[in-house]
This record gives sequence, structure tokens and C-alpha cells, in this order.
Amino acid sequence: MRVTHPEPDAPLIGQLSVLAAGRPAGSPARTAPPGFRPYQSTGHCPPFGAGTISETSPRRLTAVLAAMIVILAVLVGTGAAIASATPDGTARAVWTEALRSPTLSKDLQAILDRRAAAVRARDKAAFMADVDTFDETFVRRQEVVFDNLVQLPLSEFSYVLEPTFGYGKAIADQVAARFRQRVYAPGVTIRYSVTGVDSKVVTTPWVPVFGCRGDRWVIAEDGTATSLPYGVNGQVWDAGTITVARSERVVAVFSAGDTGRMGYVLQLAEQGLDRVRAVRRGGWDGKVLVTAVQDQRIFDTYFATSPDRVAQVAAIAVPYYDRVVEWHANGVFATTRVVFNPQQLSAQPEELAHDLAHEFAHAAMGPVTVTATPRWLVEGFAEYVAYKHEDIPAAALRRSLRGTALPTKLPEDDTFYADSSNYITAWLACKMIVEKYGESRLIALYESFQRVTEEDINVGSVLGISHSTLVRQWRDYMQRRLG
Repeated sequence: MRVTHPEPDAPLIGQLSVLAAGRPAGSPARTAPPGFRPYQSTGHCPPFGAGTISETSPRRLTAVLAAMIVILAVLVGTGAAIASATPDGTARAVWTEALRSPTLSKDLQAILDRRAAAVRARDKAAFMADVDTFDETFVRRQEVVFDNLVQLPLSEFSYVLEPTFGYGKAIADQVAARFRQRVYAPGVTIRYSVTGVDSKVVTTPWVPVFGCRGDRWVIAEDGTATSLPYGVNGQVWDAGTITVARSERVVAVFSAGDTGRMGYVLQLAEQGLDRVRAVRRGGWDGKVLVTAVQDQRIFDTYFATSPDRVAQVAAIAVPYYDRVVEWHANGVFATTRVVFNPQQLSAQPEELAHDLAHEFAHAAMGPVTVTATPRWLVEGFAEYVAYKHEDIPAAALRRSLRGTALPTKLPEDDTFYADSSNYITAWLACKMIVEKYGESRLIALYESFQRVTEEDINVGSVLGISHSTLVRQWRDYMQRRLG
């Protein structure tokens, strides 16, 4: 990730760097989000019967549900609805009889299989056949999703239902009411590979809302909530209509009509890959998918819990795994995608070149980045690659640091993003290590955290010095560089 600097005229930056949002490769999976777990029992959509919640006013619905809660212990055995109050005071019901169906997972997976087959066959009518037609806006959005998917050079594409994980809060009130509460928002893993970029299958989460209409399930909406897994609704096919361009090592996705910058961005991307390859020749695919769409929603998705940071971030490098890490432990790193903030696409060529090289450096080190890898090393390495062949004058460095006193210790992970000067001092730490010990030692230090988590031990084994000596050498180096 790259963050805009408070002083745009300061070199090293119109942009400075911070760690890509997302879980580093090899780190433990996050705890699976809470949700209802489907029961096993009947067949298709449940008929209305005892305990039915019909479409009615919020006040009447709340009263009905309140009464139901009182007798829940009796009703739950007969297929009643389980209700919980939403923050605005209206009620939400989840129809549990449908979730008891032994064929529910099979029925929903069949919908997903038909949808994936339609993408592979480029059959739009088949793709739309299981989409509910009530909401014209959603229908049109699904048509765009299909158009975008078939634009991409996909060598593999499929959906896998994750019935263990459900997201009731992702279901909009109006959608639940439209289907008389017979709605279900399970997790779905999308598995795909981009031809010429991916050497492994990549996964990403999706949370569709299924509604039961008549005797069949249909896709009624995309689930929306801040508690959804990382990356939901932020994939390239979720954008407005796209166009795809490619070069030898890059597949770049742009908004349709934004064709004027395609060749320019591809050229800068190839140059950025050359910069990275000069430092990190192997150990990764060496090819990337870059998202450079004008749809701000796509970029904003990655900051659902910190929207205030969006304006400061120029681009992010997002790690992907062979399974969705929120749902499955021990995911294996597959690749890194680079996503640009649309506000950054009009930046000066030099700035964009640095952005691309920096993010590609994250991609190159993705396979060996783990939770224990210090942020100063992750970010400092990416900046070292981006600025390797540039001589930054002392005056420019002083302006970028804005009079900040030299730190007495290397930036800590928990506070790394709190001060933009950490990006510069981390870069100087990596640059000092290269000049004093060699570039191969810097890479070896980075890789050492795969085996040992303690920073002082790794510094000692790779550089042959104590951690306190490293800090002293780094401070002396900064003082010399600043003049």
C-alpha cells in the first residue's frame, strides 16, 4: 500500500508506503465470522405455516416477532423463525425450516455451478437465469458482472458454497421482506485463474443473498455489511463496465472508455517489474494483475473498517490464497493483486512508476512474507526497490521528515502507520543494510522470519551483529544522509 504524503512537492514521494491491507502470507487465519449454520432436513422452499412471518409493517412485524421469541423453545422444533432485533429497532427473521433441508446445499451449489458454467461458455442468458428479476438495478449489475467476467482471460472459474458460514446481517431489510423472510446469505468461495498471470488457483469470498420465490431459490442481491470477509464486492468484475489490456507480464483492468491511459500504464508496469526483477529474480510468478478502474467503490471496499484512510492511500497490494482465510486455516499463498485508488491514476509518471515498483515488490516478497516479518522491513524493502537507482538529496529528505527528530528505535508494527516519517526511516534502514552488508543479506533477513519470529535472533544470524548495533548503525547512517 502507498500513502500520499502531506507535502506533495517532497521527493521520495508524492507517495510513501505502508503495508498492503490483507493478511500476510503464512499468517494464521482470522477467526471465522459468526453466523447461522444450516440444519439438515426437507426439500425446496418451505411453505408458510405455523410461525410464518408475512410481509407487514415494521411495527406489526416487531410485535409478531416479540411474541414468537417468548414461545421460541416450542416453535423452533416446528420450523418457526428465529428473530433478532436490528440496530434500527426493526426486526429480522431467518426462516430456519429451509435451512434444515438436506438438499439446500445441493440446490444452491447447483445454482452456482450453472452460473460458473455460463461464464465459461460465455452464455449470458444462462448466467442470468437464476437471478431474481424484481430489482432492475440488481439485474443490470449482474449483467455487468457477466460482461466483466468474460472480458477477463480466465483459465479456470468456479464457485464453491461454504454452508458453514452465514451472514444474516448482510441481508437488506427490503430484500428480506420481499421474500417474506425466506432468505439466506451463505459464504461462497470463487476459485479462478487469470491466464498468463496466475500459476496457482486464486480464491476470493462472495456473499450472495438467496431468496426463496415460489418453489425455487434465486440470487436476490449481493450481501453488504462491514463484517463481511475481506475483499467481498471489491473484485474487478464488481466494478462498472471494464476493459482489459495486457502486455508480456501484466494484465491491467481499466474502466470502459478509459482506454487512453492503457498503453501508458502497461509501459510503466513493465518498467516496474524490471526494477523488481533486478532485486528479486525468482521465487514468485513475476507477473501481475493490476486493477486501475475509475469505480471508487472497488478501492473503498478494502477500507470498510477505516474509510478515513482512503484519501491517503494511492494503491494497495492484496495477497490472495488457495482458500479464503476467514473460512479455512492454513491457506497457501497464491498471488498478489495490485489495486489503484482512482484518485491516483492521474499522478505524474514518476510517481506512478514508484507506486507500481513498490507494489510489485510486495508481490515479489508475498510468498515469503509472514506475520512476524516487521513492518519496517516489509515497507522499507519495497521502498528500496522503488528508489534503488535514485539519489535523494539530503535537503529533500529533511523536507520529507518535516523536522522530525531521529528515532531511537526501529518503527514498531503497532504504530508504524501513525507517523509518515516511519516510511522514510524504514527505507533508510534497508538502504543502510544493503550498503554495509549487501543486497543478498537484506533479502536473507527478510526471508529469515519464515523460520524464526524473533527479530534480534534473525539480525544476529543473518547480519552477524546485535540488534542494538543495527539500530546504532542505522541512526549513524541517517545522520550522515541528512547532513
